[in-house]
Amino acid sequence: MWRPLSALLCTTLLCASGLIPEAQAAAQPIDQISIIVNDGVILNSDVDARINDLRFQAEQRKAAVPDEKTLRQQAREQLILETLQMQLAERNGIRADDNAVIASLTSMARQNGMTLDKFRSKLDSTPGTSFASVRSAVEREQIIERLRQRRMGERIRITDADIAQLLSTPAGAELNRQLDEQLKPAAKPAPVAPKPATAQFLVTQILVPMEEDASPRKQLELTALAERLLAAQRKGLSPEETIDGLKGKATEAAIEPLGWRAIEDMPSLLIDPIKQRVTGSEPSLVRSPRGWHLLWLLDRRELSAPEALLPPPPPAPTTVVTQRQVRHILMRPNDLQSSDDVRQIMEGIYRQLKKGADFAELARLQSQDPGSAVKGGDLGWVSPGDMVPEFDRSIGKTAIGEISEPFLSSFGWHILRVEGERKQDMRESILKDRARQILFARAYDEELGAWLRELRSEAYVDYRGAR
Repeated sequence: MWRPLSALLCTTLLCASGLIPEAQAAAQPIDQISIIVNDGVILNSDVDARINDLRFQAEQRKAAVPDEKTLRQQAREQLILETLQMQLAERNGIRADDNAVIASLTSMARQNGMTLDKFRSKLDSTPGTSFASVRSAVEREQIIERLRQRRMGERIRITDADIAQLLSTPAGAELNRQLDEQLKPAAKPAPVAPKPATAQFLVTQILVPMEEDASPRKQLELTALAERLLAAQRKGLSPEETIDGLKGKATEAAIEPLGWRAIEDMPSLLIDPIKQRVTGSEPSLVRSPRGWHLLWLLDRRELSAPEALLPPPPPAPTTVVTQRQVRHILMRPNDLQSSDDVRQIMEGIYRQLKKGADFAELARLQSQDPGSAVKGGDLGWVSPGDMVPEFDRSIGKTAIGEISEPFLSSFGWHILRVEGERKQDMRESILKDRARQILFARAYDEELGAWLRELRSEAYVDYRGAR
């Protein structure tokens, strides 16, 4: 089964930190081509580096290290698939998010006890690696992940019947129980004795549980998940938006409200991170025996009188949300039209709309979203978190009756119009969406494997030399 690149990044990092002995880093006088993949090439040095990565990963898992021939075959196939995906991503205008890349690099630096600047200097001064190469690997991982999400979204079809079937099983009963638990009113707090004036903070966290005896591979997977959650947090998302944004890929993570706390009343491990958040420092991950913690400061209050010591009653739990009715026009980059080409076309459409052109008619004629184009671009009533983050943000910034400027998401270029707004009880929809996420996650690996095999079979691959 195809593995994510996170483990490879970890290996690179460890090598750069001096935790892995240099693997014969002396450069060869001539770096020859190992494989031609369509119009791209893979060098012998790329293959050798990947072999070292695979060998190290096997040793970390305390697994038997394959023989040299098997390692070389595995390395070649991984690099071929990565190259094919990067080629396809480039043709479709998929790029890495600079903010998310910096967030990942900053997290790597912290895990190695360094600032980002010191991390950069360490990598650049270590033979055989550089900060630029690690950044490139992070960008590569991001791009491939965005490409896969787009392709799997197109390939995996989950019907209403599939959802109904899941909800009729014990898994469906558990989803109902979890939702009921979330909707329980908080217990009324007991009166507390007067204290001197102090500041209290409303704190919640996302916990990524990790057993201390978890396998190295599981630790890498959960750490990568925590880093993805951290990247989302740095974009200003709420805990709920952060979890929902991963579309079912964060099943291990859980939101844990900590309530109103003075800093001194926090668990000792969380005191320093909370102090950092109070001063406006960038959020970071905290490791405890329970796993990885991501902390949010949701509110602050000053307690100066006995009557102020009782926290205000929490808002009544509810499934009622504010929905917006949205139309959109979508155009995707392809082999013939780059992302810049599509952006220019969309800017022309935007000018037509601002001059009074009919949005529904242009959507029917121009939109490349087959599901909504026939309905004049109508997406129906959209709840917060239903769409990818870029789309969600644009909905929030667009007034009712107004048209957004063209914007880019992982699916392509969009223009949207907000038609109306309403309050809606979403209990049934929430259950169906959670069921859909479970079914999507179940189908993801199998469908991803099938797609990668198709991609590989259609590619031109030429092995050069005997190595």
